[in-house]
Amino acid sequence: MKQQFTIQAINDCAIRYSGYIEYSTDYGKTWCILDTLFLPEGHEAQFRNAKTKGNASFMIKGIFNVYGHISTLAPSGTKAFMWMFYQTNVVDVSNLILDFDELWPLAFEGMFSCCSNLATAPEMPATTLGAACYELMFSYCSSLSTAPKLPATTLAESCYSCMFKGCSSLVSAPELPATTMVNFCYSCMFRGCTSLTKAPELPATELAQRCYEDMFNECYSLTSAHSILPATTLYNGCYESMFRNCTGLTTAPELPATALADSCYAYMFYCCSSLKIAPKLPATTLAKYCYAGMF
Repeated sequence: MKQQFTIQAINDCAIRYSGYIEYSTDYGKTWCILDTLFLPEGHEAQFRNAKTKGNASFMIKGIFNVYGHISTLAPSGTKAFMWMFYQTNVVDVSNLILDFDELWPLAFEGMFSCCSNLATAPEMPATTLGAACYELMFSYCSSLSTAPKLPATTLAESCYSCMFKGCSSLVSAPELPATTMVNFCYSCMFRGCTSLTKAPELPATELAQRCYEDMFNECYSLTSAHSILPATTLYNGCYESMFRNCTGLTTAPELPATALADSCYAYMFYCCSSLKIAPKLPATTLAKYCYAGMF
């Protein structure tokens, strides 16, 4: 039997929800419709049947942890997980089980955005993603130092867009094994991750529109990038501003493509003030603004 979605109070918590939801404080023996719940320090409550016509979120005063299967709160396809804990003081969600193998558009968009005390992330087992499903999910979680594994190889438009934007304590990036890109899939993914020191390998050889745009912009601690970005089939804006403002970057990756696309390298290394050696640029077929502001 699946463990019910549960909120555990670290200190006294007052809990509300902007949609319809039911709660239990006796481990599922009785259920009530939530208006406002006072949950004393050390106590916990279970929740189910979250419903909303639009975005809904918990409004919680106090510090808390979350655990249990997310599917016991609401079924797949719901909007109940979007911006779910926005600007709350959740700390530990490592035992929250995101038990959906295939995600739908906007599934977890902004789910933990601006949770400045969040120190852990849940496992993310989904292998097939939906459009913008993880967009902004951990944005501005300034205490998050380790990213979860991201095993998906079937991506969707904007699926990881801005996922870790502004995570200023994040020191390492997860592996990104997908080889088939889609529009905006990694755009702004690590923008403003000022503690990130190394970029992950990006094995794709065929790119999509703005797939890497702003991916590492403002990653001031990034000192080394990939040895090579192997793509030879580019698309409009695919690398635009990718390493912009990476003031610690000393070496640039190889760029083997010979046929370019509009704005493909525009501002790619703009303001990289520590860059000592520029990569070779073997392209013989150029396009509009392909090298605009590159260095």
